[in-house]
Amino acid sequence: MFTRADHVAMSVRDMEHVIAFYRDVIGMTVVFDRTFDEPMARLIGVEGTVVRIVHMKLGDSVVELFDYRHPPGREPRPDPQQSDYGLIHIGFIVEDFWGTYRHLLDHGVTFLGEPVEIRPGVYVAYFHGAEYEVCEIREIVPQR
Repeated sequence: MFTRADHVAMSVRDMEHVIAFYRDVIGMTVVFDRTFDEPMARLIGVEGTVVRIVHMKLGDSVVELFDYRHPPGREPRPDPQQSDYGLIHIGFIVEDFWGTYRHLLDHGVTFLGEPVEIRPGVYVAYFHGAEYEVCEIREIVPQR
């Protein structure tokens, strides 16, 4: 029986850059950092696999980062859209939506479009992460 979702994972080109982004801009913490070889090779079915795996944590949420030394990765599209097939974004709940939005702008983050009050009291914005991944900030303001 499934009990809950555990994490979101992505393969990255520049692990240190991505760690810095999620640590310094988002506020996540590195809680796991290890290199795997033969067990991962068996798991993905590619002989000679070597991969560094880092877990970044924020509250109960984990983003798992993979840096494959072998096999080599393929380049991501530089223009991901919310309508693309596959994993489309990593969502973060925030407090102080507009303060968080300004914080991201101050750190040079690029937004896909404008922030929107998607329904009463729910503010959402999509932005590009460290390696083109799409991320979301969302605040749900309690209604009185």
